[in-house]
Amino acid sequence: MSRLCIHGHFYQPPRFDPWLEEVLPEASAAPFHNWNERICRECYSPLSYARRTDSNGYIFNMINCYEYMSFNFGPTILSWMEMHSPDTYKMILDGDRKSVEHFGHGNAMAQVYHHIIMPLSTDHDREVEIAWSLIDFEHRYGRKAEGMWLAETAVCTETLECLARAGLKFTILAPRQAEAVAGLEDENWQEVDEGTLDTSKPYLVKLPSGNEISVFFYDGPLSQAVAFERLLQDGRGFWDRLLSRRNSPLLSLATDGESYGHHFKFGEMALAYVLEQALAADSPLALTNYASYLNENPPEARVRIGEKTSWSCIHGIERWREDCGCKDGGHADWNQRWRKPLRRSLNLLKYYIDEYYRKAGPSYFKDQVQALMDYGKCLCGAVEKDDFLQAHQSRELDGAEKVQALNLLEMQRVGLASFASCAWFFDDIARIEPLNALSYALRGMEMLKDLGGPDVEAEFLEVLEEAYSNNHDIGDGREVWSKLVKPRRIGPVQMALTARAIGVLDQDVEFPGLSFRLKSKQEYLELSYEWNKTGENGQAVFKPVLDEAEGGCPSLISEDDEKFALQNLDVKLQDHILCRLDQINEDELWTSAADQFGEIQRLCVRPFEEGQKVPLAGTGWNSLVIVFQYIISKKQSHDFENYWKEVFKYNPFFRETLEDRISIYLKSKVSETPPHWKSIAQVVARSKQLGIYPDLFSVQNRLWHELPEDADTEVFETFLIGKDVINR
Repeated sequence: MSRLCIHGHFYQPPRFDPWLEEVLPEASAAPFHNWNERICRECYSPLSYARRTDSNGYIFNMINCYEYMSFNFGPTILSWMEMHSPDTYKMILDGDRKSVEHFGHGNAMAQVYHHIIMPLSTDHDREVEIAWSLIDFEHRYGRKAEGMWLAETAVCTETLECLARAGLKFTILAPRQAEAVAGLEDENWQEVDEGTLDTSKPYLVKLPSGNEISVFFYDGPLSQAVAFERLLQDGRGFWDRLLSRRNSPLLSLATDGESYGHHFKFGEMALAYVLEQALAADSPLALTNYASYLNENPPEARVRIGEKTSWSCIHGIERWREDCGCKDGGHADWNQRWRKPLRRSLNLLKYYIDEYYRKAGPSYFKDQVQALMDYGKCLCGAVEKDDFLQAHQSRELDGAEKVQALNLLEMQRVGLASFASCAWFFDDIARIEPLNALSYALRGMEMLKDLGGPDVEAEFLEVLEEAYSNNHDIGDGREVWSKLVKPRRIGPVQMALTARAIGVLDQDVEFPGLSFRLKSKQEYLELSYEWNKTGENGQAVFKPVLDEAEGGCPSLISEDDEKFALQNLDVKLQDHILCRLDQINEDELWTSAADQFGEIQRLCVRPFEEGQKVPLAGTGWNSLVIVFQYIISKKQSHDFENYWKEVFKYNPFFRETLEDRISIYLKSKVSETPPHWKSIAQVVARSKQLGIYPDLFSVQNRLWHELPEDADTEVFETFLIGKDVINR
């Protein structure tokens, strides 16, 4: 029987602010808070609850696609998901665990920790990236990784040597990355290209060290069809296309995982259809994953790879260091000559970071190389900081020395994070991705100097200034640094302004990477803070003032008599403050008008004037709050409903605002233990009567898994779940 393996490569750039270790607002991700949140809702979450619906739109099955498809997630996106989308995170881990039961080996593959281009990295950085990734993988999935996805499938012999030394059995490459094939024992090499390579079997690479590693090559035409030819538009068409290749021993597809739901809306449903067909007893294609197939079908041929090649640059790996012509971003006339000086400047900084670590490390660690390799245990939470230091310290360290030791390791981490591949992938240095990379560089540079190392900013900028943005108003790399990167730095001033703007005096402000508190001390404000990863702490004192020139905005005067105002904060931090204020005030806003409900209801029952399409009154924000109270209450009023139907029919902003609010309300109610399903269904039914259609995704997911006894047929039908499911 032929085997089918569909692989999804799931990756998001490391969007974390290097100081706060939190993802700050990204306006381009609207209506979501940031791109992690948006991609998770449009892709990662739908894949864990992929709907199968009948002709009437009723759900008759849900499939956790991670249970049946091969996949890789990087540690950075998984750490975000663990905190911000725990349900989806759990479904990913469950999918891998169940895949071991199905196939004998897990679907999940490891991924290069920071998604760096391995052939452009040093041996030192390659070893660290692999070590941290494998530690993270085992901690999350509860088993050792057998394969690793290379960022952009960028490969060279040295990279394969690193994978093999780490005990990994295989990786996946693009068909054009194969140069020649031969038998296991002979030297009869035959040149191949992406059109002649047989992708239906694994190959062996015998390495100069004597080690070996297997390589799978995905089916190029089929993978391209999924990614670019709208094959996900129809599940049946997708399945028929696969059946046309049913005689292949292994049919292997590999695509950007975002194809399933983000690039192609409802793409996860097309995938679910294919998986369901493949699971049928009479299917000519049986599902598998790479580790399972390799165990049953060891390589019978060798392959010679193309050195320094990748899947997304036809010029090899030039996309990540030269203006090769490969780009994305929508500006056909822009150049990417900025790529080379960006990489050179980051390499320069990393050289100084590595040199300082090499010299300072022995003062703290009995083996500074092994300590760095094992630091991944701290990053994923497998061990506590104190236990880690106890195991690796060269002598008994005092409190200050422990902070210094951890800062050395953190300096290495942020230095590596600056090399994430996305910084070079698109078309300008002033995009989000290069700015993120440079922000990590700024943090690394700051830590190097604070540790007693050299101040390399001037030398760094001599190189970076050769990188010119295509936006002439922004200028060269030096201006990018001063205008767009350095303002992102977060120190005591930024902490104090943030706390004062949010209005949380004498309360802790918590971020994953930083905690601080602003205390009122008579005429002064006292800031205390701690960097969570290292335990480093400090204090600062400020005098509060109101900036009359800025309409009375709160400002601060430092001990050096320097004045700081909100407008001095980076725009991303300003956006974060606005979002926090929204969050703090939202509940109060939506409940403040509840006592006016009866009066508003009486005013809203009058008939429309002839020819009037949009009501002249009652369409303000306060009235929306009243409608929300009406929807979640048990009061009935036909005239009230008729009036607001017309309001929402001709005022989409009001409709969408209420849909968002009711979706939040439903998500909170469904998280209760146990949920009161009939009450939740009544809210949804009442919403629909007004033409309001909230997001039912999380409600349907919970109801599907629980199938509670107190939920009758009407409840299930309210949430579009079919009768066959109800009776199962």
